[in-house]
Amino acid sequence: MANAKRTNKKPQARTSAAAARSGNPAVRAGAVPASSGSKGASGAKTGATPKVSGSSRPGTGATPAVPKGPAIKPRLGHAHALTTGDKAPSFTLKTSDGEKISLNAMRKDVKRGLVIFFMPNISGKTSVVEANEFRDAHAKLVGAGYQVLAITPDNPQDLAKAKAANKLPFPLASDPASKVARKFGAYGKTHRYAVTATMPDQFHRAVPKAEGPLRSTFVIDDVGRISQVVPSVQAKGHVGRLLKRLGLISS
Repeated sequence: MANAKRTNKKPQARTSAAAARSGNPAVRAGAVPASSGSKGASGAKTGATPKVSGSSRPGTGATPAVPKGPAIKPRLGHAHALTTGDKAPSFTLKTSDGEKISLNAMRKDVKRGLVIFFMPNISGKTSVVEANEFRDAHAKLVGAGYQVLAITPDNPQDLAKAKAANKLPFPLASDPASKVARKFGAYGKTHRYAVTATMPDQFHRAVPKAEGPLRSTFVIDDVGRISQVVPSVQAKGHVGRLLKRLGLISS
């Protein structure tokens, strides 16, 4: 029994000695147990520092770590359009005549280059204005060694009707999924409704946007590289401005 009593007294002595050496006045006074792992009356550990996950402790000013998500590859066509000097991507499309037309085949038949203009449709008033301007300047372009090609998402049947109605002398190619337009960068956000240059800014910004083919024109030289780019076409007067850039009419 004497040995048992001495054994029980030794831990108490060590605990009191630890409390006396503690730098915490409350611990020295006995208000807080010296051992941070001691249990209180409820059985829970007292005096232990709660664990804080990450760096989200309040009052520290640190920003919690945000896990990185998977890398998102931007959709083709959302980048900038092709620019001068870039190699034109090859393509093969069906025309309004039901035949297939390819970039490589057209390049072999030109002396100076190929003019490709993308339109969001073939039936809109703005598209008719642009197509008719190319019709009126077609002889001048062909005489200078250029060939003309129009590309829209419309099906070949609708293109055939528009070609006959407007007497368009150049081929119209169908790009229903806008795959070629995306390759050229002629695809992205555009206005859902028509806008004008004189529209106030607040109204211009209020017009909802939608993803779709963009009205753009590219001139490809005889070796298959981009020589001229008009990424945002204003249809009225566009062909005249293009002829000036090509040096076919005087300024």
